Amino acid sequence: MPKKETKSWKERQRERQTKQQRSQETYQRQREREAKTRPRKLPKGKLIFGVCLIALVFTAYGTWQYYEGQKPPTIGGAVAVSPPTGSAPDFSLRDINGTNVSLSQFSGKVIGIHFMAVGCHGQINPINEYQLTQLRSACDSLCEKESAAILTVAVATCQSSDLGTIRANYGITWIVGNDYDDGVLDIVNAYVPFSIGDGSVVLVDKTFNVAQVYSGGVTAETLSSKISQLLEA
Repeated sequence: MPKKETKSWKERQRERQTKQQRSQETYQRQREREAKTRPRKLPKGKLIFGVCLIALVFTAYGTWQYYEGQKPPTIGGAVAVSPPTGSAPDFSLRDINGTNVSLSQFSGKVIGIHFMAVGCHGQINPINEYQLTQLRSACDSLCEKESAAILTVAVATCQSSDLGTIRANYGITWIVGNDYDDGVLDIVNAYVPFSIGDGSVVLVDKTFNVAQVYSGGVTAETLSSKISQLLEA
């Protein structure tokens, strides 16, 4: 019977190390296969950050939409190559006191028609802050004359637009009404061919013709001078 070979301690130690290494390699390969088949999850911190970022974007967009909706609407914007001449388009307007007035009832007088966009809660653009001040100054000397009249045609699309507060704040003594109180911009649309915009002032002479259109602001002195010329014509 052959004698059984006895392995040295070093050989046995190498065999154990080899088995351990193979076992670790097998375990590592198994972990790698599981990682490839398992759905990838975001780290908790990154997931929370992503949710917060999305919420912030939607909040910012909603806030922007809200404040954009509060701004005064756009008036006109069309530019006529050759502005029309002739009779001023007639219209009816209900002032903020509930009285119905028409442009034709002022026939034979010089009429100043001021167009003003009003946002929710009464916001108006700087052009109208300036123009209302100039109109008040001009009206102090002209509105007492029975041969001159001023009307402000507002475009207020929000129920919260308080024209009464604007009238009080700027000392408006002339007729003010909302073109959009019936949901239709019929007055603005009739005067768009004259290249009106927010803050424009249209002067109508005694023969009911459009005599002058001021856009971008007109001083009280210029307005008074032109109205006086039209009154003397």
